Amino acid sequence: MVITPRKPSAAHPARSRTVEKPAFRDAAIDIVQLARLAGAVLDKSPEDLMAIAESNPMLIWEWLEAFREHRLAAEQEARFWAAAMASLSTAVPATLRSAAE
Repeated sequence: MVITPRKPSAAHPARSRTVEKPAFRDAAIDIVQLARLAGAVLDKSPEDLMAIAESNPMLIWEWLEAFREHRLAAEQEARFWAAAMASLSTAVPATLRSAAE
């Protein structure tokens, strides 16, 4: 997404550059939006979800795919953190090792 500055005014002379928004911000926004969607889905009754599925079945498939992709990424991240904790637990005294597990 590209953010363009406001039109020039007397207080702010003309600027001809655009500012690129960092990609990580897009990812963070996507995760927040996906979490909100998941919360909204959980708040819906089975009848409401059925009505959505009947009116737009592809939307349900898109949501399922997005949730699946996020779950797989979360599982991979959990394995990463577990491996880091396991690595630390081998390098610390036995008294601290149990805290890392």
